[in-house]
Amino acid sequence: MGNSYRDSSYGMSKGKIATICIAVVVLIVAIASLLMITWVSVPPDKIALHYTGGPIQGTHFVEVVQPGTGTKAYGLLENMYMLPSTQRTYIISKDPNEGDKKGVDFIAAPSSDNVPFTFEVAVYFKLNTKPETLRQFFEQVCLHDDCWDLDPGKGWDQMLAQYFKPAIDNALRLEAGKYDREHLYHDPNTLVAIQNAVGSSLKDRINNAVGGEYFCGPDSNDNTCTNFGVVVKNPTPPENVVQEYGNTAAAQQHVNTEQSNADAKVKAATGDADAQNARANAKPLTQEQLDYIRAQAMQACATNNNCTLVITDGGTNVNVNTGKNPTTTAAPQK
Repeated sequence: MGNSYRDSSYGMSKGKIATICIAVVVLIVAIASLLMITWVSVPPDKIALHYTGGPIQGTHFVEVVQPGTGTKAYGLLENMYMLPSTQRTYIISKDPNEGDKKGVDFIAAPSSDNVPFTFEVAVYFKLNTKPETLRQFFEQVCLHDDCWDLDPGKGWDQMLAQYFKPAIDNALRLEAGKYDREHLYHDPNTLVAIQNAVGSSLKDRINNAVGGEYFCGPDSNDNTCTNFGVVVKNPTPPENVVQEYGNTAAAQQHVNTEQSNADAKVKAATGDADAQNARANAKPLTQEQLDYIRAQAMQACATNNNCTLVITDGGTNVNVNTGKNPTTTAAPQK
């Protein structure tokens, strides 16, 4: 009887253990399934492409998920690839901390008179986010370059360097070669004309290179694909040309200064001559004017002990001496 009780207890224990094991397995499978479900939210500045990636079905495109979509379950082991949906830039700069390429970067282009210039460029653009176009871009370009990797120096930056830099270089060379060094270095209107021309052609150059209308201007929408925004700056010739311009400017400043001094001397001489001519051509004083001056002189001299008043030639000349330079007034000749 004692053995029968022990056998019954042992059998019940085995059943409980089996039940617990099954429950644990189910729980593990459930947790694993939850972990394999793709939960994704799309930020406002990104757009996502949803591709299947389950263990049974093959990988294929499902949908484009728009910017700002909240967290959502997309299935087991699904793939979500994020690309930028807002304005982006590609910058070529001599400042090592500013450009897309690490270190110093610039575009070299000669002037029409074969003087080599360097330029810095900023390009403003965004992806064409029409669903079918975006899918083509991803499958034709991104899968080769991993351009959904937006970390600095990774797939996105490598893709831009591959397609943007050569197109900018060619467009800028073509436009800069239309102007001589004087216009490139000193005329701001020339720089505006160059960047407008580069902006109008750059979109087509790049899209032709990548094989589709995948990039548009920053003000584009689903109905229009506008030109890129382009800023070209700091056209710089070789150092010896810069020094030549500096020497020329200094020489011109010297010439301007000498010319200004010469003009001032001419004006002064002209003024003296005009004054002398005015005195020579002035009408003689009338008798009434002379009498008034003589009366004033006599009155002033009477109050000054150092004054000597001399009237000569019958009053035609009045000489007042107060110890300083004498003043003589001549009467009109009759």
